[in-house]
Amino acid sequence: MHEGYDARETWPFECQCCWHVWQEEYLVRHLTDSHGNEVEVWLRSGVAVQPPTSDRSCPKCGAVQITTFPPGYHARQQEPPVPVPREVPPETSLKFTWRAAIM
Repeated sequence: MHEGYDARETWPFECQCCWHVWQEEYLVRHLTDSHGNEVEVWLRSGVAVQPPTSDRSCPKCGAVQITTFPPGYHARQQEPPVPVPREVPPETSLKFTWRAAIM
């Protein structure tokens, strides 16, 4: 391997079973060999790992139904507006009357 550079990426994940959301930080080493082929090596804590798009499991419930988002996706998204609670009148104007069946 001849040429290369390193980049830090933070990937957000969401479990589709328990809706737990978490992020994992990776160091991605981009390398080019003598034939011009490009290779990515994914590292966490200095150890080579699978890319974030491969098999993952939820750290909370262990489910494998995981959604990944592109790096920086959550940082670009705005928080949804919090709905303002509306006042509910204590008594509605509808009155229900029960009638005996007419025979």
